[in-house]
Amino acid sequence: MNKSIGSKAVLIYPEFDTQDTFWSYSKSLQMYAPLGEHGLPKRLLPPLGLMGLYNYLKPFYEQLCLVDRNVDPRPIAEIIDGADHVFMGGMLAQEKHLLADAVDVKKLGKILIVGGTAISPESPLNEVADYLLENEAEGVIAELLQDLKAGLTKKYYKGGFVQPEHFFQPDYAAINLQNYVHMAVQISRGCPENCEFCDIPMRFGKAYRVTPWEQTAASFRQMKQLGWTGQVFVVDDNFIANPRKAVEVAKNLYKIGEDIGYHHPKYTELTLRLADESIVMNDLRYWFRKANFINGFYGVETPNTASLRETKKLQNLRGERSLVEKLKFISEQTGAGVMMGMIYGFDHDTNESVDEFIEFVNATNAPIVMAGLLNALPCTDLMTRLKKQGRMTQATSGNNSDGIINFIPYHFSAQQAEQNYLRILNAIYAPQAYFERVMRHLQLIDPALQSHYRSGNKSATYLVKILTKKYAWIYWRFLPKALHIAKARCGFNTPGYVAILAEYFSLCGQFTHFRSQITVQKRNIANRVYQDWQRRSWQELNKAVE
Repeated sequence: MNKSIGSKAVLIYPEFDTQDTFWSYSKSLQMYAPLGEHGLPKRLLPPLGLMGLYNYLKPFYEQLCLVDRNVDPRPIAEIIDGADHVFMGGMLAQEKHLLADAVDVKKLGKILIVGGTAISPESPLNEVADYLLENEAEGVIAELLQDLKAGLTKKYYKGGFVQPEHFFQPDYAAINLQNYVHMAVQISRGCPENCEFCDIPMRFGKAYRVTPWEQTAASFRQMKQLGWTGQVFVVDDNFIANPRKAVEVAKNLYKIGEDIGYHHPKYTELTLRLADESIVMNDLRYWFRKANFINGFYGVETPNTASLRETKKLQNLRGERSLVEKLKFISEQTGAGVMMGMIYGFDHDTNESVDEFIEFVNATNAPIVMAGLLNALPCTDLMTRLKKQGRMTQATSGNNSDGIINFIPYHFSAQQAEQNYLRILNAIYAPQAYFERVMRHLQLIDPALQSHYRSGNKSATYLVKILTKKYAWIYWRFLPKALHIAKARCGFNTPGYVAILAEYFSLCGQFTHFRSQITVQKRNIANRVYQDWQRRSWQELNKAVE
């Protein structure tokens, strides 16, 4: 059966609206990493969703091209030359560039299909694109393509939750892997938790839907065949959403590594439930290590117990261990590092709780801490509540580290929230505080998990840049401590010794980025003009009305 609906399709991943984000690592990559194929700095992660769509569209077009505008500066006219259809996809944090590129595509007379989490009935892209896909594209893409062929299309296609066997299978050959620092794979979708600020349960459901392991195996096998031996981000919403199934997933990942002859170093997002004292979590911690996870990102959010209860983050309150103890226990048991997501701006937060926030972070073994101001996202209970209370002030940018709060805080003003945020960043990324966390991290991680990966990434050029460029004096200052830890734990010049030092230098490079983010935030907040209501808390505004 002939499925063809056109000669050529171009898939475009737009630029992020700003490079000044926590996860961009733009300053570090610009300063230390080799440039990509088009002369631009590398990006941290590839456009995984469009890589899946690319693979799906192969039977429908004679020619396909995927362009990531973050690494490819060519003009739109050149990129889409000869295309019958242009597909674009992106997130809320790309909305401005998504819209700008969409306008340019339509000026050139091309048929434009847009999807991704930026799409909603209220999106300005409704006025530009020919066709829009909301939610999971796998559930509606076949209908759209059939309608395109028959000439019976509608404007808006809304997908639901698809069965995991229908998840797109990414084609890693669709991109130049050397344009990226890490690769990505998605194994599951969905999260059963009830966090008030999170949009995952509404967007992707509460059920833990797991990709058939044969498809996951094919992804890792292709990466290996293409020569990729670097880190792989498992981009699941919550890797341990269903602990018993997650154990099986981790076992399968271990088997995949054995089958292909290489265990890729991995990291993922999960919850502090991993620290629970239960048989299943003990098994999960064991297989997390066996599957070669070298890092995990944990939504810790806040040390303020009242705020955790307020936002229904009850999983962080389980058990007898403190939050600091849980993070240390996870590293001890798994050999993996811990990264934290932290949020300031809950209704139970105050100006005084800033000190508690800072002291907590600096007592942990987590060097990398994504601290942000609370924002109310679409499709969340938080936005529903704040709208009902009349506290929403603007849409979120989708950049959770832009230093802007998009509602009126309860105990302090928006202006004070942003000043407090800057104070938090300065305190947790002060050199002494940061590198004390780094040293705790180096004492706890299992260097055997990283030794094979690190041994293949010896770059004298990278090392020279770290030790001679910006902040080099700081890196030299703390280097003797790292050397002492490496030698005490692994002996001199062993694979483990090299792995620990490589991790140290990697965290030096990341520090450069975090400090640049603080500089950006200082400049933005200094230039911000606040209206009178932005200088008052919700409490104060209510008293004024009374």
